[in-house]
Amino acid sequence: MPLLTAFKAKREALGTKALADSLGLTQSVVRMIATGNYPNPDKFLNQFARQYINVVACPYAGRVLERPDCRTRSTGPRPFGGTAKLAWWDACQTCKERG
Repeated sequence: MPLLTAFKAKREALGTKALADSLGLTQSVVRMIATGNYPNPDKFLNQFARQYINVVACPYAGRVLERPDCRTRSTGPRPFGGTAKLAWWDACQTCKERG
């Protein structure tokens, strides 16, 4: 999981307390996420991604996209050339990560 790897690296660089304070979390939550013991950490990892790195966890694609790619897909004109492109574009129109 690339976000978890980036989260661990940032924790190593800043320290647990500084990362926890910047994200509004407790130190124990940060430790649990980093060690893989926090159930369903997606909400916190997405918050981390928005705050620290220029990526977004795309709920439609189920993977991490760079923010410029997300912006291009979500704010571009309605695509032609296949139902897969159109389905992704439609999902982007109501996504909370849009633009």
